[in-house]
Amino acid sequence: MKIINKNREFFQYNFFPKNRRGDKILSVYWFAVLLIIAGGIFAMVYVFYGTPYDVREIEARVLTNQIADCISYAGRINSNLILNGAVVVNNNFFEQCHLNFNSNEWKTEQFYINMKIYKLQDVNNPILDTEKGNLNLAVSCSVQENKEQETLATCLKNNFYSLDDKNNQYIIKILTAVRKAEKNVKI
Repeated sequence: MKIINKNREFFQYNFFPKNRRGDKILSVYWFAVLLIIAGGIFAMVYVFYGTPYDVREIEARVLTNQIADCISYAGRINSNLILNGAVVVNNNFFEQCHLNFNSNEWKTEQFYINMKIYKLQDVNNPILDTEKGNLNLAVSCSVQENKEQETLATCLKNNFYSLDDKNNQYIIKILTAVRKAEKNVKI
């Protein structure tokens, strides 16, 4: 047993001496490596979070889908809009769809909705034309028909068909616009 202890002592004292000059040189390299790693992590986080994501198109799609589900469910038009072939419009239709455009975060409204319902026989004259939100955003939709501008509102047009309770056919056209350019677009 004494031989094993002598070997341990020999191993500890000869291979790991306490007064080594290499420790000081190695610590400089470790500091440089840690500095490079920290700089890389900082650069990755800055690139990832530095530019905002433009989610206005996704917001416009969600808004359009919410309106479409409220207007027509399973291919049948809502009876609060059209009942027995006649237009029945409530002033609070968008509130029934659980849409709230009021926000304390923004000074002006950041959304716009235009909904038109046409009979399939007459697609030039809408039987119902209603809109809600910031009317100024409709102008930015007409400006962007040929070329999309980043600083203007993102617009989305959607059309679908539906039937009423008497199987009359309707075309529903929804135009949604979402502005929120200050937070979603780097200007």
